[in-house]
Amino acid sequence: MLDPILIFGAFRIPVYSLLLAAALMMTIAAGAFRSRYRPAQVIDVALGAILFGLIGARIEYVLLSWDHFGAHSDEIARFDLGGLGWHGAVIGGWIGLTLVSRWRGLDQREMLRCFAWALPLIALAAWVGCAAAGCAYGREVDTLANYPDWLVWESRDVYGILAPRYSTARFGVIIAFVTAAVGVITRGDRRFPAMLMILSAGMFAIGFVRADVSPLIAGLRADQVLDAIFVVWAVQRIFTTENTEVTEKSI
Repeated sequence: MLDPILIFGAFRIPVYSLLLAAALMMTIAAGAFRSRYRPAQVIDVALGAILFGLIGARIEYVLLSWDHFGAHSDEIARFDLGGLGWHGAVIGGWIGLTLVSRWRGLDQREMLRCFAWALPLIALAAWVGCAAAGCAYGREVDTLANYPDWLVWESRDVYGILAPRYSTARFGVIIAFVTAAVGVITRGDRRFPAMLMILSAGMFAIGFVRADVSPLIAGLRADQVLDAIFVVWAVQRIFTTENTEVTEKSI
């Protein structure tokens, strides 16, 4: 991934990493503000979710890129080389949130409601970062003139090759905002699965015009299969979860 670098004096910060860090800080701040628990307790939960989320995200990326990592096992733990999977981040984050919530004696469901905003915030940061770094790039088209302006643009892939492509990052940003809108109008324990359903369905659709390498399963990208599993799980949770009273602070 050719991640552009921002230079602040002696500091050199990759754009993608900076945006993700900003999204995580906003998520922690929002969770601490909305929760009825002390900020220190909420921050503990957030740090646990982030740690397990990063591990889960890396595991997914390594497994889906095993053709490479099978021959370069020394790179598996090299987070600095880039490569994270959002499904693994969600699963790992949930595990971390659950473990630390229980350890600190907090209501796991409330923590999940508070930190549900991580979905659109991190998705927005990741897609803007991908627009800059060339990850999750779209399939090439013959010429921009043959397509609507909103559908295609000229962008680089992970190898730095500039070409007319489907504007996957633009679609991802739109999905992130739609996910956030769903979070605003959804209350209680249905908020997280409702937001996850929208985000997963959007990612599934975007998968049809992505060109970055992914294993195929029954004609679909492996990440699309995971998207579909998330959608099914989220729909099931929406219709079977009792919508408990919201205890966190109102928006």
